[in-house]
Amino acid sequence: MNKIFKQSSIWSMTAVAFAIGGGSSATLADETLLQLEEVVVTARKRSESMMEIPDSIKMITGELVARQNIKGLNKIGLAVPNVNLSMRADSYPNVSIRGVGAFGLTQGVGFHVDDVQIYKGDASSRFGDIERIEVLKGPQGTMYGGSNIGGAIKYVTTRPTAEERSGKVKLLAGEQGVMDGEVSLNLPLNNDWAMRVFGYARTDDGFMTNPNSPSPVFGEISNHPRNITQYDESALRLSLAGNVSDTFSIYATARYSKYDGPANNWSRELIDGAANSNTGKVPANMAYSKILDVNNLPKHERETVGASLEMVWDKDGYDISSITSYSDTDSLRMTDVDGTQLWFIYTNRPESYRFTTQEIRFSSNNDSNTQWMAGLYMSDAKTSMRSTLDLGWLILGAEEFTNFAVPFETSDQQDSKLAGFGNVTIEMGEWEMALGLRLDRWKAEREAVDIGHRASQSDTQILGNFSVTKTLSDDAIGYFSVAQGYEPGQWNGIADGEPPVFGPNGEKTLRRIDAEELIQYELGWKGSFMDGRGSLTAAIFYSSYSDRIYQYVVPNPDGSGTLVEALLNVGDSTQKGIELEASIQASEFLQLSGSLGLIDATWDDGVMAGDIDLSGKDTSNVVTESWNLSANYNRPLNNGLEFIADLQVSHRGEQGGGAPWDVLTNDSFKVMDLQVGVQNDRWELMLNIDNLTDEEYYTDLEPFDNYSFNGLTGGGEPARIAIGTLGHPRIVTASVSYSF
Repeated sequence: MNKIFKQSSIWSMTAVAFAIGGGSSATLADETLLQLEEVVVTARKRSESMMEIPDSIKMITGELVARQNIKGLNKIGLAVPNVNLSMRADSYPNVSIRGVGAFGLTQGVGFHVDDVQIYKGDASSRFGDIERIEVLKGPQGTMYGGSNIGGAIKYVTTRPTAEERSGKVKLLAGEQGVMDGEVSLNLPLNNDWAMRVFGYARTDDGFMTNPNSPSPVFGEISNHPRNITQYDESALRLSLAGNVSDTFSIYATARYSKYDGPANNWSRELIDGAANSNTGKVPANMAYSKILDVNNLPKHERETVGASLEMVWDKDGYDISSITSYSDTDSLRMTDVDGTQLWFIYTNRPESYRFTTQEIRFSSNNDSNTQWMAGLYMSDAKTSMRSTLDLGWLILGAEEFTNFAVPFETSDQQDSKLAGFGNVTIEMGEWEMALGLRLDRWKAEREAVDIGHRASQSDTQILGNFSVTKTLSDDAIGYFSVAQGYEPGQWNGIADGEPPVFGPNGEKTLRRIDAEELIQYELGWKGSFMDGRGSLTAAIFYSSYSDRIYQYVVPNPDGSGTLVEALLNVGDSTQKGIELEASIQASEFLQLSGSLGLIDATWDDGVMAGDIDLSGKDTSNVVTESWNLSANYNRPLNNGLEFIADLQVSHRGEQGGGAPWDVLTNDSFKVMDLQVGVQNDRWELMLNIDNLTDEEYYTDLEPFDNYSFNGLTGGGEPARIAIGTLGHPRIVTASVSYSF
């Protein structure tokens, strides 16, 4: 019954939208008002119409970001088929695009603010005051280098303008004690210079509670806050832009962000015996529980400061651009691993990471039939971890409560890249050819500090891309492209539980993780119809993925009862799929959009994980089928106001979670969001309902060792559990915005 209600709600609301908007086009004097706006992106690091680029790109406008309250990764992931993107339990990104990338490894898909790449926990930061979000599907190795093997998520910020003083204030409040405020200011300065200020602050009680039940052994009560997933976050970004001379301009930014919230807001359920297999389904008793009954507070504290400087020299026939960036993040993640009121394992993971990048780019700036770009790129990343496992009384066999800490991940890591790249695009009548090449020299160094194991590896990756585009008519193109990407090699930074690994000269070293490589072939079509009132894109793709890396957690082989978190090159896989997207201005007031993504991602023949044959099996962390529908309705009223109604429906199919040899299948789900309100030139009043039908779903689900008292002692619980990161339940908020 609930399913029927959900489906009927979708189609009835769409029908209502058609009914409200229908008929007005017949009396419209100027049919050009019904044409869709041209979408301009910078996917190839120059401004181009999205419909003329031989790549699959999804763009979300800044207006929709603000209207739909897209403030985090989960909503971006729900908006784009064949993109599996969400916030993982410790607030790091989980992401794969077109079946490429693995959860827990954020570098598989690159995150960028303008042309600056951001990493690790910083990639899950909230970014506002943006002009658009560009989702680039497929390997972006030639343009963006390593760590973009599956694609890239690019936030394009709103830049200062010297034209006029302006600003916007938005306040949002609602259920869960949500209080959210944003402010943006554009301030013209003297001599064509301008400054822009953006800031936000949010407090949210969350939707999970801790009943603080007594410990099953000592009867102690932890007395943690009942709203255990409560969080606070805030940020400030300053930007400055202007012309030093007629041919030299500067754009500089500085930002600060702070997050203080939960770490493992997951649901913990026992696994039925039949579910613990390589093809395990969701346990029959897997409930959507909003209760997190733990005696140690799971939390994540993160602070980031960052800055960038872009300088552009306008020469005769070409531009010279220099882009420099620096970011510094300190993060502390604390996780209650056993997930119960009995203290057994609690991880304490302080981490700092500092990134410096420098790009020098030469690019053509004329309107000739040949466009080119060439440049150099450098990055240096330093990461330091001094984490511990805080072990409870059971390890010691104590009769009363005590605990002690042992090293978990105590490592220093440095990753660097040095690259040269170039591409050229040549138009020849109805044909366009593009060719790109990149040489990426990477180096990965790591030391497990507590035991003195250290190692270094490096290599040079040669990446290319090629595309040919045919103009089929004034309104359509067809294209074929080949693109390569890679993920640099790494080292497992395991502490003293890892059996020693010896190098060629007998020295102790770490376990090596080889680089991943990918080549993708894509055939696509883009066009418009009904005199520009509609647009349609279609693509089929095939990719070959080598030395695919997965992250896994297993008991320490030394028998101590502690954990080992590690990486592994599992083997090669093949991905193929289809993508369709269409938009139509159905009437003067109504725009409808829909998109579909299908993926078949399987392990190649001969891939083994220990004694388990993975040949032909589906790779995990891939949503095999997904679709989206949206309706945007804006209609003027008689009193100078405009009525707004936006509806988004997102469907995600089944998804396997966990290591390839130990998979649980996450059920499919649909999420519906609705925004209704009024606006005029300055004011906007909106009612927002996220997850309108209160769908109960998980953004990820995987098996995990049961570290509870009963799980370890065989006291009636199995040795395995299922953990899932809960999707957000229905929440109602209201917002008011004022522009000036």
